[in-house]
Amino acid sequence: MFSLKELVHIVLAIILFAFVIWFFQDQSLIFSVFIIASVVILVNVFAKKFAGRYFHTSVEMKTWEFQRWGYYVRSQFKKPKPVGIILPFLVVFASMGVIKMLTFLQTEITPTIRRVIKKRGGVRRYAELTEWHNAWIISIGMLFNAGLVLVPLLIFRSDLLIDIAKYSVYYAAWNMIPLGKLDGTKIISLGFGWWLFIWFWILLASALLFFVVL
Repeated sequence: MFSLKELVHIVLAIILFAFVIWFFQDQSLIFSVFIIASVVILVNVFAKKFAGRYFHTSVEMKTWEFQRWGYYVRSQFKKPKPVGIILPFLVVFASMGVIKMLTFLQTEITPTIRRVIKKRGGVRRYAELTEWHNAWIISIGMLFNAGLVLVPLLIFRSDLLIDIAKYSVYYAAWNMIPLGKLDGTKIISLGFGWWLFIWFWILLASALLFFVVL
């Protein structure tokens, strides 16, 4: 399910996530922030991967990269820049920990052999992977992150679970930005209405979180 390269990207994202939400606070919180970062990212990743299996696709996570900066073909860097590592790090330092930018990963979805070639009655049929499939798979990840707010609300309430729910919603919100190859770009490609629909659930989760904190 995971390649070694993908695991490296995910582990790096968890480490950076933990650093961004910790940012030189009490050292006793280091273990807690790693738990928070691990749960939030892994819930998102596993939700996408299981959704991808349903559509016979391979879902791979990698560091968010940025290459094209203009309209023309020449308006791009020779090699993609790992902004998923650089930007959150710079933003948290520039804002002295006030702005916690949680945009570390991008989602790559490719069809599996089972999807590309289907035999029915001895005839090969090619099943196209569309923007609709990509948006659905990524939306599942966003909805699972928003759904984590139900754990402290309905099951068990503790400071750690509340923080996990809070940063899970925060993570989903940041990644809904339609910028570059972030998840929000793939979701909005299905339509602005669908993008707003996913935002509705994220904002609803935020409202529920407010009652949990109270």
